[in-house]
Amino acid sequence: MSIEQTTLEASATEITKAMLPDLEQLSKCAEEPVAVVFADSLLRKMRSLHDAYMYNPYTEVVMALHDALAHQNRWINYTSKQYEGAYNLFSALVNQNTITNSDVENAIISLENLGFNTLPFGTILEDDNYEDSEQL
Repeated sequence: MSIEQTTLEASATEITKAMLPDLEQLSKCAEEPVAVVFADSLLRKMRSLHDAYMYNPYTEVVMALHDALAHQNRWINYTSKQYEGAYNLFSALVNQNTITNSDVENAIISLENLGFNTLPFGTILEDDNYEDSEQL
């Protein structure tokens, strides 16, 4: 059983490493029309990782970035500097032997700090308006 888990982690790591060239290219040409080629490739690799290793810690971080990029095609709005930051983050992440839940949380927070909206599907709650309407 332990050998199978090690193989699973290595495979997820390899898929994550395979994303790095696309992130690197996006960091060089984010504002150019050719960026669509690398964004498409990156999003496909992210979905492949999700399909194959849904519960892997790497997948959680990758899918946070995926949501930021894919929702309403926001990948087109991010800058070269943001993609460079994501590249550096994932490069550091895949070079670790293992990642903990804390590493996952910190990586997602780092993506947010870079300006990626990792929770694009959230809703705005207006608690004050609800209470005011009950009093009327």
